Parts: sequence; C-alpha cells; structure tokens
Amino acid sequence: MAEQNKKNEQEEKIPEDLRFKYVGFEIFPEKVKSFWKSEEEKREYLEKVKEEGSQAALLDRDHSLVRVSVFSKTDKIVLSITSFLLAISLFIPWFSVRGENLHHAYIGLGVIFKLGTLFGYASSSGFGAVLFLVLLLLVILFSCAAGVLNLLSIFKKYNELERYLTNLKKTLKLNLIPLALWVVLLIISMIGMPTPFAKSMGVKGLGDSFNVISFFALSSYGLWFSLTCLIINCVKISDL
Repeated sequence: MAEQNKKNEQEEKIPEDLRFKYVGFEIFPEKVKSFWKSEEEKREYLEKVKEEGSQAALLDRDHSLVRVSVFSKTDKIVLSITSFLLAISLFIPWFSVRGENLHHAYIGLGVIFKLGTLFGYASSSGFGAVLFLVLLLLVILFSCAAGVLNLLSIFKKYNELERYLTNLKKTLKLNLIPLALWVVLLIISMIGMPTPFAKSMGVKGLGDSFNVISFFALSSYGLWFSLTCLIINCVKISDL
C-alpha cells in the first residue's frame, strides 16, 4: 500500500508536457518541423538517390541473362556473310568436271543452262537420276532466293525490335526448304543410280553408277558453301 502511494506521488510530480519529451527530439502535433532545411536540399538529395539507384540497376541488368541480346552485332555480321554467299551462289562453281582432255567448273547458273543436256543423260539412268537433277535445280534456286530474302530482312528498318526479330525469324525459316532438299539429295546419292553414259563422257569420278562418292568427287566449293550457309542460318532460328 505504501509503495502504491509512493508511485502515485511520483507520477503526480511529472508535468504533463514532459511525458511527450524524448531524448533527441520533441513531439509537437500542431507544429511538425520539416526534415529538410530547404526545398533545394530535398530536390538535390532525391536526384542523387535516383542517379545512384539507376546505376545500380544497370549494373545488375548488364550481368543478367535477361539483358543478353538474342541478335547481337556478331550475329548480324555472320548472317549477312552467309546470306550474301547464298545470294551470289548462282555465280560460284558448284561442280568441277575433270577428264582426260576436259577440265571445266560449272557455276550454279551454268548448271541451270546445262539442264537440257543433263536431263538427256539422266533419262537413260532412270527416275532416280531425273529426280536428283530436279532437286538439284531447286536447291540452287532456293539457296539464292533465301540469301536475297535474308539480306532484305536483316537490313530492313523497324521501329520496334520485336517486330524486326519476328520478321527475321520468319525469313530465316525459308532456309529450311533448300536445306531439306539438300538432305534428300544426299539420301538419293547414297542409294545410287546407274550411269550407262559414264564411259562415253570420260569424266573422272563417274563410274558405272552414281553414288555419294561420285557426288563428292564432282562437287566444288560453291556447293559446300551453300550447305554450310544454310545450316548456319537455320541454327539461328531457334535463338530468335
């Protein structure tokens, strides 16, 4: 009882306004002091915080997979080179024919001009040889067309990056057509076909039958450039 009276006496001795005083600051509900000395100080501080915050965000994003470009400058250069080679493939040697008194390289366009003669030989070898020539013609034409369309798509300007990449991906998918024809050509050459006219032609690498070994022996760098460029272009489709 005595302790309770003593406690009540101590509380009565504490002034009412002292109850709202604390170490380091005072509370005045009706007059709150401004934290900033001036509006200029507040503005400078906020600008500094925004600047430091944006720099930190950029650093985080630069090292994030989200910021990795799906179509970098290197990709553009590589695709430009492969597409250019495809576009000029009509004027690059696709086949090299050698014989005792014969050595001639046939560019893609030259193969097209020789189709009449080649079909005459192929008809004596059966349907497989004729189909092989038709597919070869399509590979040459589609490879060139794909290269031209790729270049137009690569250097076409768009306001939005997403539209640019979407259009580029659609164009690159066209490279799958000559690539698929390429695969069929290799399959037919692996199966092989008779070549009764081989001896009369006197061409090295062409025996009694035409097979994948003959195909490789008669091929030139233009043919392999075409295949390599098509593969590179098709690989990029999955990245876009």
